[in-house]
Amino acid sequence: MTWKSVPLGDVLVQSSNHKQIEPGQSYKQITVRLWGKGLILRGVCDGAEISATRQIAAQTGDFVISKIDARHGAFGLVPAELNDALVSNDFPCFKIDEEALAPSYLKWYTKTEAFVALCKQSSAGSTNRVRLKEGRFLELEIPLPPLDEQRVIAQRLNDVEAQLQERAKELEAIECDIEAMLQNAFRKIVEGADYRPLGEVAPLVRRPVEIELDGEYPELGARSFGRGLFHKPVLFGSEITWQKLFWVHAGDLVFSNIKAWEGAFGVATAKDHLRVGSHRYLTCVPHRDAATANFLWFYLQSRIGLRKINQASPGSADRNRTLGQKPLMAITVPVPSLDAQLGFDKLCELAAEIRSIRTETAKEADALLPAMLHQIFEKQSSASAAPVQQTDNVVSLQARSSSSAVDTPFKEAVLVAAIIKALHEEGGQPLGNFRLQKAVYFARRFLGETALEGEYLRKAAGPYNPTMRYSGGMKVALDKNWITPASGKYGPGHSPGAAIGEAQSWIDKYDLAQAAAWVCDKFKFKQNDIWELLATIDYAMLALSHQGTNPTSQAVLSYIDQDPEWHPKIAKLGLTEPAIQNAMVEMESLFPAAKGAR
Repeated sequence: MTWKSVPLGDVLVQSSNHKQIEPGQSYKQITVRLWGKGLILRGVCDGAEISATRQIAAQTGDFVISKIDARHGAFGLVPAELNDALVSNDFPCFKIDEEALAPSYLKWYTKTEAFVALCKQSSAGSTNRVRLKEGRFLELEIPLPPLDEQRVIAQRLNDVEAQLQERAKELEAIECDIEAMLQNAFRKIVEGADYRPLGEVAPLVRRPVEIELDGEYPELGARSFGRGLFHKPVLFGSEITWQKLFWVHAGDLVFSNIKAWEGAFGVATAKDHLRVGSHRYLTCVPHRDAATANFLWFYLQSRIGLRKINQASPGSADRNRTLGQKPLMAITVPVPSLDAQLGFDKLCELAAEIRSIRTETAKEADALLPAMLHQIFEKQSSASAAPVQQTDNVVSLQARSSSSAVDTPFKEAVLVAAIIKALHEEGGQPLGNFRLQKAVYFARRFLGETALEGEYLRKAAGPYNPTMRYSGGMKVALDKNWITPASGKYGPGHSPGAAIGEAQSWIDKYDLAQAAAWVCDKFKFKQNDIWELLATIDYAMLALSHQGTNPTSQAVLSYIDQDPEWHPKIAKLGLTEPAIQNAMVEMESLFPAAKGAR
């Protein structure tokens, strides 16, 4: 059934439930969290602390929205525990016409990108004083199915939410079991072991870099709280003035000497080999016959180990604490037999694989509700309402009218199978969801689509098609056994399934082998950060072009900076105007070939 579209003013009425404020009386106050996280108690205060003489007393089920932060998802329904709590004039409170609009339906619809876009459209003002205008807000329209259908939709989403919460509890229990297993195994291994100074088993090794003006030096960093090492942007020799750099090798135990006291150290892997660290980074190399880097890391990240790191990091304040080289070398560490350490390392590898699967499962769970919201609300409503060409977090990308456009879930499934087959033939490893999302995006660009069918959302990992996994190409390909879940040395993903031969006939029919081969050839050796960078920059350029804005490097950087989901990419990917310009040049070198393939 086609959904009608109604103005918000037809189903929401601004509350006039004012309450007189009396000194000496206690009042609950409401605060509204961002990004659809709802309402919580701000606190309880005396009436004498409230400057207004009267405020609105919100009732259970009322809809409250923040004038200032509505454009950032600050709204929600009043829960029972906040009944009769006060809201100021900055938080308009609305009664819901429950004969036309089910509160539970409104709860879920307000979590969509489309609703946030409505809030943005109804906000106005200068940069720092943008506020929601109630009149304009109530004039905007929302899709509204019949009341019974609203309740069915809300119940379906409530059920899925409950299942996801239960699944989250199970995953937390698994994590607790893993940690308990490792701690018990570690205690048994170190029981009765000798303790020796770190300098004897893993001495400090410094490998100075001779900086050349035309050289490029990829930098390494360490995250606090035991979250390992990460890649910083490349340093150019011509830009290095005072820094002293040192080479990092795979197997090094790498410490940030200013953050080690809070767990900022990790073990360099093969992907970190021949990166550089500043003079602030200390590298220790275990003697092969004495200790393993991973075993030492585990001990030093323990409560006892971190206490020793803290004692070796003197300073007058937390942020001025520096790990000294001599105190570091003097820290005593347990040194059980090498076989025992290697056995524990294997146990840690197994735990890491389980955690990787757990993390992937959690990511998929996190994506499920947004995908369902997209499928239920945005696709259904777009069939009966005028499409939004550009919202704040979604760019509607219309497929070009061409036989090469991937315009159905089935055809997307054929492309998915073609890509997984091509990459599997090259390396034999399963293709993870992150790369598969990007590979399909790039392949469709290669096929000549300057904009993609459906709506690609701006998510933390880059352009993301929420329907691909749950109702689109991945699901269809899995159902047909063209692809199958698999796990490899890089974690879980997908490999060709038993029926890949059947898929090959469709790959030939739709002539998609060339696009899959192109993705394989151009991207197979690129790191995930580069996949993410190029897809992000390309998406931003398309979005700006659709807005009628010239996609310069400055405009692209501003576009990313202004989006709360993508803003962290600036630090994560090292985005600057020159870096973006380089990426744009690379995109131009990639997609002229695509134009020739139209």
